[in-house]
Amino acid sequence: METAYSILHNHLTLPYWLSILIVFIATLIIWKVVEKRQMAAKKNWTQAVLISLLATYIFFILLITLIARTPADARKAELIPFWSWYEVIVNHSTSLAVEIVLNVIFFMPVGILARLIDSSGFQEVKISRVAIFSLSIELTQYFTCRGLCEIFDDVIHNTVGACIGWLVCDRIAPLIKKRYRKALNPSERTTKKHSARRKPM
Repeated sequence: METAYSILHNHLTLPYWLSILIVFIATLIIWKVVEKRQMAAKKNWTQAVLISLLATYIFFILLITLIARTPADARKAELIPFWSWYEVIVNHSTSLAVEIVLNVIFFMPVGILARLIDSSGFQEVKISRVAIFSLSIELTQYFTCRGLCEIFDDVIHNTVGACIGWLVCDRIAPLIKKRYRKALNPSERTTKKHSARRKPM
């Protein structure tokens, strides 16, 4: 059975990688055109790049899970919740343990990019969007015979991965922003030092 990671190594040829680049450039252009039509006073290139990266990564997920897969002869589905965990814990399946971890990691960039784009909090609405996106992939895999449909395990693992990505970025982003500001404004530190020295005894 094909996995997302065997597809990444064996089936993603040059045209697929070019299509990923095209999606990034097209999304960036469309975003800037929309921004210009809305007469935005502040041209935020960072936001545009982050949104383009998120759209491109979503396209990359669709490539790995659907587009680049070869259709099988029959539909396959696993409808028992946490069956993969049972195989790992009871039958000591190393391959499934690795697949679970990789499925979690696979969706972490979604959470990271979503946090960088919108820092208002990882509410239930955002969690449900990730779950619905993952579920739609599983259902499409079933109806197109492009992989094993797991409406419980994969959806849970992917959603958990996005949540972890968000939480990790939520802790790290403020620290990076603080250091970035210090690096851009060395004069600010110098001013603070001078002002501290001038304080009367």
